[in-house]
Amino acid sequence: MSTPRFNWEDARYFLAVARAGQIGKAAESLGVSAITLSRHLSHLQSRTKSQLLIRHNKGFSLTDEGHRLVEYLERAEAEIEAAGEVFGSDTNSISGTVRIAAPEGFALKILTPSLRQLLELHPQLKIEVVPQSPGFSLSRREADLAVMVGRPMEQSLKSVSLGTYTVGLFASQDYLDRHGVPDSLEKLADHCLIGYVEDLLFTDRLNIARSVWPQWQSQVSIYSPTGQVEAVRAGVGIGMLHGFLVDKEYGLIKVLPEVQAEREFFLVYHQNTQRIPRISSVIAFLKDLALSGVFLTPAS
Repeated sequence: MSTPRFNWEDARYFLAVARAGQIGKAAESLGVSAITLSRHLSHLQSRTKSQLLIRHNKGFSLTDEGHRLVEYLERAEAEIEAAGEVFGSDTNSISGTVRIAAPEGFALKILTPSLRQLLELHPQLKIEVVPQSPGFSLSRREADLAVMVGRPMEQSLKSVSLGTYTVGLFASQDYLDRHGVPDSLEKLADHCLIGYVEDLLFTDRLNIARSVWPQWQSQVSIYSPTGQVEAVRAGVGIGMLHGFLVDKEYGLIKVLPEVQAEREFFLVYHQNTQRIPRISSVIAFLKDLALSGVFLTPAS
C-alpha cells in the first residue's frame, strides 16, 4: 500500500497557521476562507498521522511534532523561493523586496544612510525598513532580516555582530546651568529624567537606564531614542542616550561620564533564508559594512 503523497499546498497553509497562531489571521494572509484553510490542515494532519497543533483560547500553538515539521517545511520553502528567484529572473541581477526590522536609532542614523550603496550594487532591489514592536518575531517571518540589541536565543536564527555602541548620561549646558550637575547616581532623583515608555519597548535590554540605576524614574517618557535626544537638546532634562545619536555640534555635556553601558547590535536572520538571492545579497552587504567599521565600532 502506497504512502499518501505530501501536498505542498497543505504544507503552505500549515506554515501560515504556525506563524500567525490563528486560523483567521492565517486565512487572511493567504487570501482564502477559514473553512478552506481548516480543510487543508485536516488533510495534512491525516497524511502525517500526527497532532501538529493544539487549540487554546487565543488560537493555536505547535506540538513537538508540529515544531519538527515546521523546520522541514521552512527549509523546503526557502529552497523553492531561492529556485524561483534564480530560474525565474535575470541571473545577473538581484531583485525583489527585502524587509529589515531595526531599532529606530539604528534605522535612521546608521542603516538608511548606507542604502544608497546597496541600491547602486543592486538597483532592482526594494528595501523596506520597519520597526520592531512588542511581540515582534523574526521566526514568524514578520521581516526577512532584523537588527537586534544582543544575540537572539532561538536556535533557528543566525546572527552576526554589526558592532558595539555606548550609552551614557547627557544634558544640555542650559539645563545644567539652571539645575546643577549631579555628582552621583542618587542625585539623579533630584532631576528631570528622560527615558523610554517602558511598556512599548521591544525588549528589556533596551531599557539601559534601569540596568545602570534601578531607581531610575522617567519624568518624561518618549518612545523614540531620537526624540529623547531632541528633548535633552531642548534642555528638558537628563537622558541616557545612545552615543552614536549625539552629534558633536549638539553641544551636549556628559553627566557622570564614568556611568555608561556598552551594547552590541546583531544582524539576525533565519538560517533557511540565506540561500534566497535577494536576502543573501543584503546579508553580505551589511556584513561587509560592519567589518569595515562603517556602522559602529566592530566587536572584538
